[in-house]
Amino acid sequence: MMISYNHESIEYHTTTGGIIIQNGKVLLQREQNQPYWFLPGGSVEADDTPEYTIAKMIYEQLGVPVIQEQQVWMIENIVDLPLGPNMRIHETGMFFVLELPYPHPIFNQDGEFTGTNKEYRYKWIDLDVLRQHHVVPEFVVPELHVLEIGKGVKHIVS
Repeated sequence: MMISYNHESIEYHTTTGGIIIQNGKVLLQREQNQPYWFLPGGSVEADDTPEYTIAKMIYEQLGVPVIQEQQVWMIENIVDLPLGPNMRIHETGMFFVLELPYPHPIFNQDGEFTGTNKEYRYKWIDLDVLRQHHVVPEFVVPELHVLEIGKGVKHIVS
């Protein structure tokens, strides 16, 4: 069961995300029929840590074990969605820079590819052209360009 609850017109979610950068490219995913890209991740399950959840998701979705994770962002993202009258999502998320075993076939993928869940597409996108893609939430692109690993956890409110 994912960690979420509703209060009045706000739905609260606890999420986690993974930042995987290799050779100047970041791994992003999108839903098959959607135009926007996002960092791999999802909802944290009850009794799981965000670190465990992101490692489990990467392994289950891409078949790659996570060797190491380091938290870099703590985010609060409030989004208005057309789910109903005045419905808002308040996401609290922990994002980690992930280290995967190298070499691994995932690093040789070119163009869009699928993992085990065929509803998602993945792509290595060069950091230099990231602004040309529709990436959500909006803070991701500028924050990836100033990402500082080993400097603590940055709190981002968007």
